[in-house]
Amino acid sequence: MKKIFFSVLIITLIISLQNSSSAIAQNKADITYIRIRVDGLSCPFCAYGLEKKLKKVDGAANLHIELEEGIVTLEVPKDKKPTAESLKKVVTDAGFTPREIKFSDIPFKKKDEDNK
Repeated sequence: MKKIFFSVLIITLIISLQNSSSAIAQNKADITYIRIRVDGLSCPFCAYGLEKKLKKVDGAANLHIELEEGIVTLEVPKDKKPTAESLKKVVTDAGFTPREIKFSDIPFKKKDEDNK
C-alpha cells in the first residue's frame, strides 16, 4: 500500500513540475526585454531618479542600471511594450539623454554575468 501511495505521489510531482516549467517558458515568451543607453548617469542618486521614472512605465519589471556603462535594462509584457519614443521621453524627462534603445525577445547580458 505504501509503495502505491509513494508511486502516485512521485508521478504527481513529476507531472506538476513539467507543467510549471512549461508555464515559465510560456511566460518568458510573453516578455519584451529593453536596453537603453543613457548619457548623464554619474552617481547613484542620478540612477535612482531615473529608476523611479522608469518604474512608472506600464508593466516595467526587473529594472537594472549599470551606472558606469550608462545602460538600463528592464522587462515588460509584450502586450504593454512601450514605443522607443515614449521611453526617450521618460529618460529625457528624468534629466538624461537617451542614446540607443533596443528591444529583444531574449534577455540582454548584464555586466555582472560576464564575470561568471
